[in-house]
Amino acid sequence: MIKLLDSAPLGVAVRISRIDWTAMSQAEGRRLREFGLMEGVEVTPLHRGSLFSRDPLALTVGRMQVIVRARQAAMIEVEPAA
Repeated sequence: MIKLLDSAPLGVAVRISRIDWTAMSQAEGRRLREFGLMEGVEVTPLHRGSLFSRDPLALTVGRMQVIVRARQAAMIEVEPAA
């Protein structure tokens, strides 16, 4: 079963297994790479926008906290971190 980052549980570390780079613009892909979001990287979803919206999603990537849109998070497949 494929699990996407936009539905990953909060506070639980996951590893990025695949990113659908073709589903996003070059600028979006460049931004995610600059944040360190690539296959094999461990991230931890921290919190979502509000009670009524899942957008945006705050993540911990290494020692950084970054924000991604839920639409972008839906293009990222994750698996449990080892």
